[in-house]
Amino acid sequence: MNLQILGTFTKFLDGLSAGDSGKIYAHLKSLERDQTEGLTIKPLKGKIQEIVVKQYRIVFFRIGATGYVVDAFRKQSKKTPKRIIERAEKIYRDIKNSC
Repeated sequence: MNLQILGTFTKFLDGLSAGDSGKIYAHLKSLERDQTEGLTIKPLKGKIQEIVVKQYRIVFFRIGATGYVVDAFRKQSKKTPKRIIERAEKIYRDIKNSC
């Protein structure tokens, strides 16, 4: 799968320790290679999913053979913030409509 990084994900990654950012990067490489066995991937809403990496969450979706990483955050409550899901849905619709 071709992986596209959108938004402020890179800035988020730069703010983490080398160990945490390395672990997240390894998870994304596995996703890119479609080697998802061993990854914890949870559905959020519709096509929007999240990858669980320790206390971090990476929000993404797929359209065809392309995966779009739209956000990442440190999990601080039981639920994924509604604004993050709504933002991911908007990006999904925008990309889907432009195809």
